Amino acid sequence: MGALERHKATFQRIGNRIAYYRRERRLSQAELAQNIGISVSYMSKIERADLESFAVITLLDIADALGVPPRALLAEDDF
Repeated sequence: MGALERHKATFQRIGNRIAYYRRERRLSQAELAQNIGISVSYMSKIERADLESFAVITLLDIADALGVPPRALLAEDDF
């Protein structure tokens, strides 16, 4: 697996975890996006892994808004 494929898989895993924790907390994408000051479109792209990158601070803000440690979004194991 090349670097591009690994990065895409990582972003997909992160996006899936964000969506999981967001739904578990009964938040819409719009509510989460508003809580951290980003657009709904950008939040959607993060969850769908439709980005080549995004800022670490955004990941930290998302984790904080969801009430989970950042490592919960980054973990490589299944949950």
